[in-house]
Amino acid sequence: MADLLSVLPRWVTLRAATEDGRPVVVLVDEAVALSSPHDGFGLQVGLGVQLGEPGPDGLPGPQEKAALRVFEQAMVDAVGATGRLVATITLPGVREYLIYASTTAWAQQWAQTPPEGMTSHPFGLQAGEDPHWHGLRQMAGLEAPPQEDQPGTAQGGQL
Repeated sequence: MADLLSVLPRWVTLRAATEDGRPVVVLVDEAVALSSPHDGFGLQVGLGVQLGEPGPDGLPGPQEKAALRVFEQAMVDAVGATGRLVATITLPGVREYLIYASTTAWAQQWAQTPPEGMTSHPFGLQAGEDPHWHGLRQMAGLEAPPQEDQPGTAQGGQL
């Protein structure tokens, strides 16, 4: 199994729609999903960002996309070698980032003081254990979602 941080990224775009027909765009690092789980990175961190000025379809417009790119790069830089961004999900009015990490110490610090470049949008963090990477593997279509009586993805809470 390849080390998480040495897997070359291969992003794919998945598209869906909400019940009311509005677009949902999911970017998944397929290379990481296919090579998962990765030992030592069993913590799943979700970071949710409320969009400031979504377009009529609920997705970010050109100016907000630029601000989100700066936000995302600052987030990736701040996580560093303790984790990896593996997916982004854009829903009407919201962008969510999915990170797998070896620690959540950085996320706890962010809740108090966001890193430089991550102040353009307010965000919330949730974290939990997912040592088998079920969350990403289900999102990528590599595993079926759990049945109601089976354990599923990360169990955790807000930081």
